[in-house]
Amino acid sequence: MKAAFYEKLGAAREVLQLGELQEPHPAAGEVRVRVEWSGVNPSDVKSRMGLRSKEMPFPRVIPHSDGSGVIDAVGDGVSKERVGQRVWVWNAAWGRPHGTACEFLCLPQDQAVPLPEGTDGEAGACLGIPALTALHAVLMDGGVAGKTVFVAGGGGAVGHYAVQMAGRLGASRVLARVSTPEKAALARGAGADDLVFYKTE
Repeated sequence: MKAAFYEKLGAAREVLQLGELQEPHPAAGEVRVRVEWSGVNPSDVKSRMGLRSKEMPFPRVIPHSDGSGVIDAVGDGVSKERVGQRVWVWNAAWGRPHGTACEFLCLPQDQAVPLPEGTDGEAGACLGIPALTALHAVLMDGGVAGKTVFVAGGGGAVGHYAVQMAGRLGASRVLARVSTPEKAALARGAGADDLVFYKTE
């Protein structure tokens, strides 16, 4: 299979390679996903740059934690009905050497979540870390129902999801802090009731 990978830490142009690697096969409890979209997160970049640790966690790393695709094989203990299912995946590279920057990925079946009909694959590839972080934030301390919610980075990936989720989970008012008119449009489109331009207000 084709994959992007690195065998030493550093800038992308210096360490990322594209090559052919052995195709993986799912172990018990795992699914294999034919990856169609790979999502890049700041955590993926920080890991590759050596900002989290100065040591390679594995001899070779296929980066990226999030992605989407179609399940094409399952391991023992996984329903064969999952074959052909469109999914989004999260934390694929967490504690493992094999992320989503490849054609095929095996991971625990719970980390391959059905992608709703009508949802584009590229949207699914963006859900993992940003959407789960946002959901965790709006559910903390009893949730947001009936409350005014302030989202500090309403135009960023996590903030964009937090604005949407706060509204859908019953917040009475959602305020979003943004830096530019473009980010204001994103936050407003996500459902922000009011905006604060932090560079001028």
